[in-house]
Amino acid sequence: MGIFFDYFRAGTDDEALAVHDWPAGPTCPPEGTEPKDSVEIKGIDPHVMMGTLEALLTGHRYEDITDRPGHARELTISDEGGQAVFALADEFAVALAAAGDEEIRAVADPWSRTEEFWGNADPAELAEIVSDLRDLAVRAVGQEQHLYCWMSL
Repeated sequence: MGIFFDYFRAGTDDEALAVHDWPAGPTCPPEGTEPKDSVEIKGIDPHVMMGTLEALLTGHRYEDITDRPGHARELTISDEGGQAVFALADEFAVALAAAGDEEIRAVADPWSRTEEFWGNADPAELAEIVSDLRDLAVRAVGQEQHLYCWMSL
């Protein structure tokens, strides 16, 4: 079945934490609550894979990115470990928001060949995912919000 990751935007950590209790994530809120602006992705985690993407987009070392205190910061995880919410670093949101279409296509190929994709991901599909994430980041940065990730096993 796989692990699902929904990347979404919110104004504060508390607002993002509310999503943890939504059984189907940020796109399926409880009645009377608005869904979060989000991108649903299967299998692309906020720590390793997004750290690699940020390294490709910025030219910074992967180790420097993943060593930052704000990188894929765990806000909460369920007792059973089946759901979690992570905060993504604002530096990543800014780098995503600044990425142009050409840059996205340029990083999709080396990203597709990383160990985490077993070297055989489709660069065109990854470019589409990064474009969707970039659009989410543009909206977040433009409204002084942050990016988050909801994970479900």
